[in-house]
Amino acid sequence: MILKKFIFIAFYLSFLAFNLSGQDVKDLDVPYLPGDHLLDGYVSPEKYSGAIELDLKYEVSPGTNTPSPFLTKGYIFRTDQALIVGFIAEFDPKSFRANLQRRDEAWDDDVIGIALDVYGDTRNMVFIGSNAYAVQLDVRKNDPANNRGDDQFDESFDCNYETWAKRYDSSYTVEMRIPFNSLQFGGSNEQRWKFSFWRKAFNGSQEIEIQTFLLDRANPCSDCQYAHALILDGIKPKLRSTILPYTFGAIGSLPLEKISSVGKIGGSAFIAITPATSIEAALIPDFSQVEADVAQVSINSPFALFYPERRPFFIEGSDLFESRLKYVYTRTISQPLGLSKVNFQSKKLRLYALTGYDPSSPYLVPGENFSDYGTSTGNWSTILRAEHPMANASSFGFMSTHRIYDQGGFGHTLALDLNTQISSRWRYKLELARTETLEPEEDWISSSEIFSEHTAELNGERFSGYSLFSGIYRQSTNWKTRADIMLLSPTFRPEMGFEPRNNFRRLEIGQQYRGFPNGKYIKNYSIYAETSLYTNYSNVIKERSTFTFARMQLLGNVNLSYNGKFIEKENYLNINYENLFNGRLNISWSPNQAFSVGAGIGGGRQIAYNESSPRIGISRRRGIDLDLQAKGKFQWNLDFDYEEMNELYDPRISIYRGFLFQSVFKYTLTRALDIRLVSQLNNFNSDELNILIQPLIQYRPSAFSLFYIGGMFQNGQLQGYLKWQKQIGN
Repeated sequence: MILKKFIFIAFYLSFLAFNLSGQDVKDLDVPYLPGDHLLDGYVSPEKYSGAIELDLKYEVSPGTNTPSPFLTKGYIFRTDQALIVGFIAEFDPKSFRANLQRRDEAWDDDVIGIALDVYGDTRNMVFIGSNAYAVQLDVRKNDPANNRGDDQFDESFDCNYETWAKRYDSSYTVEMRIPFNSLQFGGSNEQRWKFSFWRKAFNGSQEIEIQTFLLDRANPCSDCQYAHALILDGIKPKLRSTILPYTFGAIGSLPLEKISSVGKIGGSAFIAITPATSIEAALIPDFSQVEADVAQVSINSPFALFYPERRPFFIEGSDLFESRLKYVYTRTISQPLGLSKVNFQSKKLRLYALTGYDPSSPYLVPGENFSDYGTSTGNWSTILRAEHPMANASSFGFMSTHRIYDQGGFGHTLALDLNTQISSRWRYKLELARTETLEPEEDWISSSEIFSEHTAELNGERFSGYSLFSGIYRQSTNWKTRADIMLLSPTFRPEMGFEPRNNFRRLEIGQQYRGFPNGKYIKNYSIYAETSLYTNYSNVIKERSTFTFARMQLLGNVNLSYNGKFIEKENYLNINYENLFNGRLNISWSPNQAFSVGAGIGGGRQIAYNESSPRIGISRRRGIDLDLQAKGKFQWNLDFDYEEMNELYDPRISIYRGFLFQSVFKYTLTRALDIRLVSQLNNFNSDELNILIQPLIQYRPSAFSLFYIGGMFQNGQLQGYLKWQKQIGN
């Protein structure tokens, strides 16, 4: 019955989405590049005479379509194999910001680039840009019409393109060559790519954003509002075909007097069958992390923590996995022996298929009050995804994941989803999933917890579960409204996903007011309030709470934010707790390129979840973040966080306390070569000080070719490693 209702709603709302009036878009035929054009970073109106020429004349943040304070122009030519893009960007020398640094790390600089929507339906909008040192920045936007913060941007996305730049006293110029085969687009002879130029700059100390189209803040999909399209009919690019071999070696000690070494040789290959279809395979890929994950404090969290995916093999096509519930989390594939992947796109259909063998994978058991974590033995993993894109950032799709263990047992997930615009102000999102689990009889999990008459211990039990998410959203210029329900049954376990909690029904309603005065002292602000009700499948109220968030951007690039959560009632391990509160106040200030600082303070009445006897305590948290830069090459980031919890009845008695300190020092010699030293100290997980020191020298001449040498010292263990990786082909 639920499935029938889902299909009916999907078709009905899809029909509404197709009948919405579209945005007026001006088509621009892209002229060919003159034969004597030299790509060297120098851009002038004379050099780009005859090209498409657009002014970036609208400031959209903090202003609302106000005139840009700086002259900025963008130009476009084409060749048979690439787009040629040029920019002229004027600036105030007193407030200009630019650094010579590693690829994708110049987002705090004055940057400029082009946003491309090659299918015209925002399915995978990409931004390709540069700063004044020709440092490349590329990013893909996931689910553009449902902005849930920074997670809508995938900065791990990379594509091959070339940049040149020149800097002058009050302007800089950039040229980019973007090969057609670095982008995946349909095989039709008629190509119409929607696009926009975008720049982030600084007017005094104030960060601003300017672009080529008028922004309607009442439209929840900003990328649906692009006002220009490139006509590139008859594109016949050389199909991309690359091999990415690597060698990796490491030597380590555990403990210091015992030395071991390891060496690996492997690689991957990418073959484009058509501009819309690609096959990728990897044999013994090196999926080790080059740098340590950003440390997270889990001292008072009963659930597993999420870390983002960084590994290149999984990036292309991963925007297809964007969903409210995480049915796919590719870090569950840890150190595979082999993988293969197929990625296909057409105007009406996107397909993705991945399969491979992994000798050892993370195994996560979610629960009502906990999540337990272990490591499995060998298994075959498969991910299948199909999506039908529609206009106005809408889509309808199917997803399935399958994991089969060598020692017996499996985990399967089937999911359907709908994301649609039902009017110019309203959007609707629906997800429905079912999981089927047969536990192996193994000792990977040691928990004795019980859920729905089953045990968390892996003892060969078989069960199925389901999940449902249904949310409706409305946006006007100043107001945002959302209401959604989420159901996760006690036996819902997506084994290739990341949902550390289940056995709950949640109803949530939120309202936000946004102000854009762009005044002398206050630039913009927003206030958000949300109320939530969680119950489990035994109708026990697990949580009844109210969450508030407020932020304000002030003169001088000062940002204030506050979030607070009041929990009227929470049930944890069958004990009711009342009148809990947790809040945090943050401030950040970035007056110039050389200095940025942020600080936060918070705390409240909270449950000490991980104690042998959970109870209410008084928590306190403090943190400070400092970023220093010098001469465009040196950067030093210092981050210190302290957290403690004391007994409610006697604040002098400690439940836990500890600190986390991270220092990241970077020196960039060229765009391709840099030196980095990461140091982390914390004393949360033991009575002793945990120390991690990680020096790294990296040479990265292109998006996928690199060489690095480094090491890591952590708690008495020492390791050195090096890696060479070379992209062959294009």
